[in-house]
Amino acid sequence: MSYVADRDKQQLAQLDEQISQFIARYRQHRPARRKTVILFPGGMGSSIKWATTTQGNTPYFYNLIWLDCPILTGGALLLKMKGDDDAGRHFVIADGCVRFPPVLTPYDDFLSWCTARKFDWFVFGWDWRRDPELVARFFLKSFVPKFRQRVREECGTDPFADVTLIGHSFGGMVVKLVLNQGGSHVAAVRRAISVGSPFYGYAGQLNRYFKGDPDLDRLSWSYDPRNLTQLISSLPGPYTLLYLDQATFQRDQAALAADPNYPLSRYPVRDRDTGAIADPYNPGKNGTQVRYPVNWGFSHAALGRGNTVYENVALPLGAATKSKFYNIRGVQQRSGRTVDETILEQTWDWIDPAFDPNSDPSPIVDHSCCPGDGVIPAWSARLVSTPAANVRTVTGDIDRDSLEHMDLMLSPQIRAQILNIMQ
Repeated sequence: MSYVADRDKQQLAQLDEQISQFIARYRQHRPARRKTVILFPGGMGSSIKWATTTQGNTPYFYNLIWLDCPILTGGALLLKMKGDDDAGRHFVIADGCVRFPPVLTPYDDFLSWCTARKFDWFVFGWDWRRDPELVARFFLKSFVPKFRQRVREECGTDPFADVTLIGHSFGGMVVKLVLNQGGSHVAAVRRAISVGSPFYGYAGQLNRYFKGDPDLDRLSWSYDPRNLTQLISSLPGPYTLLYLDQATFQRDQAALAADPNYPLSRYPVRDRDTGAIADPYNPGKNGTQVRYPVNWGFSHAALGRGNTVYENVALPLGAATKSKFYNIRGVQQRSGRTVDETILEQTWDWIDPAFDPNSDPSPIVDHSCCPGDGVIPAWSARLVSTPAANVRTVTGDIDRDSLEHMDLMLSPQIRAQILNIMQ
């Protein structure tokens, strides 16, 4: 059995345990009308476990890496990949949503809210390091058949009779890729909802290919910009989070500019010196200078694949899915007025091929801000082919309501929109 097939088998076994938990909750109440909610956490919002032994050395025992104490001693470096394989051939699988109480519980209150309303909920933890299109296929071809079969056999009902897929942030992009697949399972989906999802990318990803992740860097002496840049560059999934490619911008430019409240007037990444469009997916060269580092793991093959997957995320909705797809976006305010505190535009300088993340300054400079949830611009959280009536904008005071991207699923206003959609 191939490494990926063997790992998928381990992932499905983990999900099977969670199906058992779902069935136990399912049997605890019998509402007049059952509704199933499947939550796709955001990027880095799913817990990740690492096998202590390599492939074939069974039985497998797993340590929680993301997010738990090993992160504080360099554990994040165990998440490095080589193509679609885990570096070192230790299986890495997802296990529900992240919980690091009391500091980080971004989904607990939402799940309690679902329980209080007698919604039958399931958290589809997914490996946000991997190609999200492969995650979408695994969801439809492996998880959903097992999920429906077990619940039918043990509860006598189909959990897809009234099912809503909800994706937070990066999870909403996976939901869109699920809809793209079509087929009988997708046809059975009643509603699909994205919450703060960057359908046209966001500014935060690009700098990570030069300086790693400063938030992680601060947690441990084991990290530095070099090894974190290498780690992030090895992960196929995040390559889909860069700002939209120029071709997609040209296709959707008029629709993006036509947003009545949150328009995008021009391409958001520009060359530092000339002001020309600097497409992250088409980096090019300037004499001997380059856009991305050469020596720290950046993969042009992964960039190309990321562009292909991203274009599939941004594909217009088909007739069969258009009416069932909803976008919820957050917009921060202060004292009743919308604030521009989400990064919009960036400038990008050329670099020497010998660029060193530890010693050289980043060529990326954040240049301007716009309305959004503090991370995702409001214009990017609306897929332009989503019907206008299906786009819901939630405003909240930064100071009073704590409307922040990571905590969107905790927002009462967001939940009210989800409830309205599900009625």
